[in-house]
Amino acid sequence: MHKFLIVGFVALIIFWTNPNHAKSLEGLYFSEQLPTENGYLILGIEIFTEKGKSFYNAQELRFQNSRGWEEVLFVGKVTREGQDLLLTPEACQIRATDTWGKKMALLRRFDCDHLQFRLGTRESGLFVISESLLGTRKEVILPYVLDPVAGNPVAVRFEAPQMTTEGIWGFHLNGLGGKNPEWAWNPSKQKWEPFQGYRTQEGLQFYRWKRTFSN
Repeated sequence: MHKFLIVGFVALIIFWTNPNHAKSLEGLYFSEQLPTENGYLILGIEIFTEKGKSFYNAQELRFQNSRGWEEVLFVGKVTREGQDLLLTPEACQIRATDTWGKKMALLRRFDCDHLQFRLGTRESGLFVISESLLGTRKEVILPYVLDPVAGNPVAVRFEAPQMTTEGIWGFHLNGLGGKNPEWAWNPSKQKWEPFQGYRTQEGLQFYRWKRTFSN
């Protein structure tokens, strides 16, 4: 009986201290602004659960000097393999515009259910995905991990020389109509705080709006 209790207690300790069990992997994951041969890209992934099953939205903003802006959109399912998550897309499309601020038009849809992306962690604790959505970059580190806010509009704000103003880009942003966000992500405290104006700090900044029917 004592041996059984000891084994059970050890198993519970392992379960509680394993970060993949102790913390849900739902949330938002973002890369840095990564240079490419002709421009740069930013990758964002939203993982969420519905009716006990896990799904994801993935978006990749790409700028190329010769082509302007593209937004790659993947949606699909999430399964677990060992300590990693496997992201399998079920629908994929690319939108594009030649000028920042103009509405992006659908460029093409394409079959992508043969693809698979592996999301895991390095020894440093940083999350890494096997490659960017179109394979431009391999082993993409996702240093920004934000608390889950499934379905809420969330944007990353960044500066780029190709824009007249800073870029606002992210998930579920339709219908905001120029409204200010309600929350800002505090990276040092790792939590959302009430919005008190856009910050002037370097690097990526993250903001969240309240979800409405128009979103």
